[in-house]
Amino acid sequence: MNIGLGLVLIPIAIIFISLGIFSRKKKNNIIGNGLLIAGTIILSGSVALLTGLYDPYANHIPK
Repeated sequence: MNIGLGLVLIPIAIIFISLGIFSRKKKNNIIGNGLLIAGTIILSGSVALLTGLYDPYANHIPK
């Protein structure tokens, strides 16, 4: 499993989401929306890696 990559992506997603919220408060809606969307995509990818829904090394493991 890729638990390590999922754990690394969580703080990055939190940073992007918090910067997006602060940008929206300062009336930079385009930048804020972009950061919120990027943070949400990174967070969903992290959750997929942590739960095992996506395993990029599954095809390389011989059976």
